[in-house]
Amino acid sequence: MQAVILAGGNGVRLYPYTSVIPKPLLPLDDMPIIEIIVKQLVHQGFTRISIASGYLGELIRTFLGNGSKYGVQIDYSVESKPLGTIAPLTLFDNLEPTILVINADLLTTLNFKTLLEYHREKQAAATVSMTSKSIQSDYGVIETNGDDFLEKIREKPEFKMYVNMGIYVIESRIFDYLPKNKPKNFPEFINFLIENGEKVAGYRFNGYWLDIGQHCDYDKAVSEFKQYRKELKFD
Repeated sequence: MQAVILAGGNGVRLYPYTSVIPKPLLPLDDMPIIEIIVKQLVHQGFTRISIASGYLGELIRTFLGNGSKYGVQIDYSVESKPLGTIAPLTLFDNLEPTILVINADLLTTLNFKTLLEYHREKQAAATVSMTSKSIQSDYGVIETNGDDFLEKIREKPEFKMYVNMGIYVIESRIFDYLPKNKPKNFPEFINFLIENGEKVAGYRFNGYWLDIGQHCDYDKAVSEFKQYRKELKFD
C-alpha cells in the first residue's frame, strides 16, 4: 500500500514558527506532526510513503531520510513552484493504481487502511474523508418567504455540515486529467471529476480529527496530543 503526504505548503498562518521550520516538522510533545503520520501509516501496513515537498523541504528529507528507521520506503518530490494540493502528485513516477493522500498538518484517529478498503468497495475514482462540524454564525440570520416579508430571524444559529478532512483515496489513472506543472487543488479537481461523470465517494468519520492550520489549532494539538496519543496508534 502506498500513501502520499502533502508537505509542500508555506504554513503562512503559522508564522513566525514556520519562518524557520516547515509546518510538518512542528513538534507535538516529543515528535513532529509528520513523523506521527508516518508512524501511523507504517502501523497500518503501508509499505511505501511518498512525500510531496516544497518550502523548506530539505529539512523534512533530512529528518525522515529514506524511511529505513521506520521500516518503510520513503521517496520525495520537490516543487520548483507552488502547485497546490493535487498537482504535486504528477511529479511522482510509478505511483500504485490506488493511493492514499493525506495533508501533513493534521491529527486524526482515522484508520487509513479501513478508508482504503471502503474506497475499493465503492469502486470510486476518488474518495473524500469528511467529518461533521458545527459552525456558529456571528450574525442573526433572516429567513424570508422569497419576497419582501420575513418569516423568522434566527439569532446566531449553529449550522452542522460535513467538512473536508484533507484525506483522500484516489485512483492514479485520474492523473490523465492533470497536466504537469500546472497548479491545481483537490476541491476544484474533485468537482471536475464529478462534472465529468467519475464516481466520487464520501467517507463519514466521527472520531478525532484536527486540522493544524492556525496558531489556535497548534495550541490545541499540543494540549490534546497526550490525551489522544494511545488512540492515534503509532507507538
